[in-house]
Amino acid sequence: MEWFHTTKREHERPNGGLASSHEIQSAFAEQREYLYWIALLITGDDALANQAVVNASALSSNYGSVFRDWLMGWAKYATVRAAVREVRDLISASVSHYGDSSSEHGDDNGLSDDQIRSLRQVDPAEIIAALDPLARCAFVLRGIKHASLADCALLLDVSRGIVARAYSQALRWNGEHIGAHAAPNENQRDSRVR
Repeated sequence: MEWFHTTKREHERPNGGLASSHEIQSAFAEQREYLYWIALLITGDDALANQAVVNASALSSNYGSVFRDWLMGWAKYATVRAAVREVRDLISASVSHYGDSSSEHGDDNGLSDDQIRSLRQVDPAEIIAALDPLARCAFVLRGIKHASLADCALLLDVSRGIVARAYSQALRWNGEHIGAHAAPNENQRDSRVR
């Protein structure tokens, strides 16, 4: 139970265990590229994505924590919330596209770490062009951030069914994209083999 006893590190923390402004800034600096990427996928716009990261940084600087991991998680969550807020009207406009479609993958879990690493290699402009704002949000929230359908619906202010259908569309695009970029031997049979 070493964690229970006072340690030297606690004596070094001037704010009674709260993260300093410098620690908060360094958390955002370390994660800037990733936070921007998430915000860009949601907003579809360079300026809005940058603004979302700036807004999230300002929001996060008002809070402190002893736990650096929590702070990093908060930075990501704040960026997602700020990015969603930037495109709220576009998300609402996308809802009508999902009224009658069926969901094949909505209950699927999020993407694996390998799938996310692979996705990070894709030009965000390609994802933005392929998916509408709601599908991009569902893809980020459900696929990358592993949020539940209920949490996605709450943040996006749409029904779970709509989130499931939007996520299903994003997964279909991802599957087609992976299939189109896979080596011939991975997904196709060589035509010379009989």
